[in-house]
Amino acid sequence: MITNLQVFPINTQELMEKVMEVADENGRLPMYPTHVIFKDGEIAGAFCTHSPTVYWWMHSEKITNRDSTVIFQSLDTLMNQNNTSSYILPCHPKSSYYPVLISRLGRGLTEYKGDGGDDWTLFIRE
Repeated sequence: MITNLQVFPINTQELMEKVMEVADENGRLPMYPTHVIFKDGEIAGAFCTHSPTVYWWMHSEKITNRDSTVIFQSLDTLMNQNNTSSYILPCHPKSSYYPVLISRLGRGLTEYKGDGGDDWTLFIRE
C-alpha cells in the first residue's frame, strides 16, 4: 500500500453525521464538508469542494504532516476535476498544516482576524 489515506465523497446522511461526530470529539466543526478523509479505516478529516474557499479539518491526533501533503494533493485534484483550479485555503499560523501550505502555495495572500481575534492566513491556489 502506497498510503493508508483514502478520500471519499460524503454521499449519505449517516456518513455526514459520523464525520461531524468525530470532528466534534476532536473539538472541531467542519464547514460544509463534501469529502471525508479516512486514515487506517478511521475518519480523520474532511474538506469542502463546493466553494472557491476550501474549508478543511484534519484530526489533530490522527493526521501527520506527511499525511497532509497527500491529502492536499487529493484536494487539489478534486478541485481541478470540479473546474475550480483557483481557490482559497484559510489556515491558522499555529496549525501543523501551515508549513505544508507555505511549501505548496507560498507565504499566503493576507492575514485576517477570525471571530476569536486570531490571525489567519489566506492561501491562494492559482
